[in-house]
Amino acid sequence: MAEKLHAIIAGAGIGGLTAAIALARAGLRVTLLERARTIQETGAGLQLAPNATGVLGELGLIDYVMQAALTPEHLRIRRASDGVELSSFPLGVIAEARWGAPSAVIHRADLQKTLLERCAINPDIAIETGATVTGFAETATGVEVAIKQEGEARSISADLLIGADGLRSPIRAKLGLGPADQPIWSGRTAWRALVPASEAPKSALKLETSLWLGPKAHLVHYPLRHGALINIVAITEDGWRGEEAADLWAISGKPSDVSPRFSRWHRDARMLVAAAKEWKRWPLFDREPTSRWTLERVALLGDAAHPMLPFFAQGAAQAIEDAGALGRAFLRVHDVKTALADYESARKKRAADVVIASRRQGAIYHMRGPLAFARDLTMRSLSPHLMMSRLDWLYDYRKRD
Repeated sequence: MAEKLHAIIAGAGIGGLTAAIALARAGLRVTLLERARTIQETGAGLQLAPNATGVLGELGLIDYVMQAALTPEHLRIRRASDGVELSSFPLGVIAEARWGAPSAVIHRADLQKTLLERCAINPDIAIETGATVTGFAETATGVEVAIKQEGEARSISADLLIGADGLRSPIRAKLGLGPADQPIWSGRTAWRALVPASEAPKSALKLETSLWLGPKAHLVHYPLRHGALINIVAITEDGWRGEEAADLWAISGKPSDVSPRFSRWHRDARMLVAAAKEWKRWPLFDREPTSRWTLERVALLGDAAHPMLPFFAQGAAQAIEDAGALGRAFLRVHDVKTALADYESARKKRAADVVIASRRQGAIYHMRGPLAFARDLTMRSLSPHLMMSRLDWLYDYRKRD
């Protein structure tokens, strides 16, 4: 029996963990390297659209994930100033029938924990923490990956390297994409908070995803952990870039920094924002889509390949799509160069389309004055069917490589 191909994945976030499972399912042996000494489940809520849950189902993960997830009954869009409903459609009822998979929300920590547990019981996946990839070199037969672990430098030989190491990916920096390949600051900040349901206003306790649109800002909230928590994401225009932060997920914000930004919003939105006692602050960046994600034996995945703004809530979903496509490429062929080229071909345009669409959606969400009036009028005039049809290109799990 031929020896299994050996893949090294740098980064144990949502994309890296899912990719490890997908590659092991395709018959590879995987070493997952995480630079943190302890893989801590961090962050707040995230949305798993049908294009993501479909891949999780394909990988045999969806039943485990849904034990910790919720399926919102509706997506409801409201105007910030007076709370008028602009649009609503029954997301929970129609998602699987229309797009081939359910729509769900989950705490990021719960998703990461589930994926870690599935990796831990897989004999073909080894996880090493406190291990930072410091460089790599392709050879005629594989790739030599240099790492630093517990203060010592060493190298690991493998057949391929996957960089799932985030926005500021050191692996991407070594792909030779040029000095113009830098993260692009959006001029916006995401504020994230979790509010116990017992402390949240009654208007926020419905099993739905609520989206509020205001001038230069928007607000999203939905329940998590069987309704015990309310997840809030508030995105505002902001001059802060987070230069001082080593970990963009761990920056604290004060309630006094957030509440004034929503002082002219409807009472329901103000009450929910005021209920949050702690906030995390996250500067928003993306990148221009690149013409290349891969070398012959090295490929990027998730935010390392295509960081995007959160206006379609697709960051985790696109990383999961990447992982699914990578696994399918190696199911089709076990030649590394061919499989990675197929992976890049399957994913590059799709991810670039989502990056660009997310930028445009941000401009729409944050309109003000006459443009906001026209947007609101258009939303109120469209039927739920027409509103959903605008998401078909993004959500339909069956439309993939």
